[in-house]
Amino acid sequence: MGVLLQSANGQKALRITVIISCLFGLVYFLAKSEVSPRISLNTPWEVAEAAGFTTGSTNKTSTKPEGVVVSGLIFYGRKSRVSSLRCYLERNMVDNGGWLDEILWIVNTSEQEDLRYLDEIIASNPMRHKKVNPEKHLSTYSFFMAWRHLERGKYYVKIDDDILWIDDDAIPNLVQQKIDRPNDLVVSGNIINNPPLGFMHYRMGALHPYFPEPNEPSYVTNGTEYWKPSHHGYWDGPNDFTWDLEAEPPKYQNHRWLRVRDDNMIYQTPVARLVYEVWGDSYKKWAIGAQMHYSLLENIEQDTLDLYKFEKPWTMYEDRIRINFMCVNGDDIVDTDPSNWPEGQGDEDMLVLKLPHDLRRPVTIAGNALAAHFQYSDQNGLGETDLLKRYRALAQDRYCLSSTARR
Repeated sequence: MGVLLQSANGQKALRITVIISCLFGLVYFLAKSEVSPRISLNTPWEVAEAAGFTTGSTNKTSTKPEGVVVSGLIFYGRKSRVSSLRCYLERNMVDNGGWLDEILWIVNTSEQEDLRYLDEIIASNPMRHKKVNPEKHLSTYSFFMAWRHLERGKYYVKIDDDILWIDDDAIPNLVQQKIDRPNDLVVSGNIINNPPLGFMHYRMGALHPYFPEPNEPSYVTNGTEYWKPSHHGYWDGPNDFTWDLEAEPPKYQNHRWLRVRDDNMIYQTPVARLVYEVWGDSYKKWAIGAQMHYSLLENIEQDTLDLYKFEKPWTMYEDRIRINFMCVNGDDIVDTDPSNWPEGQGDEDMLVLKLPHDLRRPVTIAGNALAAHFQYSDQNGLGETDLLKRYRALAQDRYCLSSTARR
């Protein structure tokens, strides 16, 4: 009997010990949960913030190889665009730790306000900025005149004046791919609003559901964080709404596109019509372009730019790619003698179609060289959005180095 009592008392003591241990474990867990971040699933922005995603670019640019000279080549015409681009060029100058030794500004406007702004840029650093005045106004079949100014021994990064955002490591990555792959005639950046890349971005998960705000708001937030989609709230409309690609923009200027709360509604948005093409709706429709831009702003805010990126070079073979943001070796272009390029062929035709075909030299895309191109001529509706204002606010908030560029 005594043995049985001792056994029962031992089991009771063991149970008490286990219960006390569990209580201590529960107290510890509750204490930890009080100081740990609580991930909310209410909004995509709250998820990112709670999970500890950082904002802004965290990319580390590589070291520029010794003896490499890199020149920017800007086809200039519009202050309204370049007021944003200027900040990214300044960040990428060698004086600020970037790769650009100089910038050639190919003048292609007669508007006095635009010309005065260019003179202001030149005067800010005449050692680095150089103005080039072609013999006449340049258009599709006379752009070859700009390419005659290239020199041997330099890499050139050609940048359209409506490139409104450049990732911090884009220019180094673009040039580095050209250095590493000298047989590539052209290396293009991974460009937002540049068919056929939009098709790829959609299927890589980089695009998000947005619709234009149907009615003009009575109040819109302003300030340095105006560019952030999370500061503008959600689109408020019916769940069965779809956007007709032929639809005109809302009737008021600077309209906003707002995030749709339900990610599954992306199938009802303009980008669902994207296909792998360089013309057609993927190129012409302003609504597709708008959704790509607002998606980029979200990805910048949430530090999810990796959604666009791919590691291996994408070879275009004989498919066209737009030359909004690309790198060439000056030697390669001089060797082709731009003065004798065939009449009736634009510079894009020559650089990404005819010359690669004739020389059997590929055109590739650097998947880690991100930039945003604002608008093609058929996308007039983009000018009626608030995107120019948003990109300017983004540059001022995150990227401008000097007070002059912030103005």
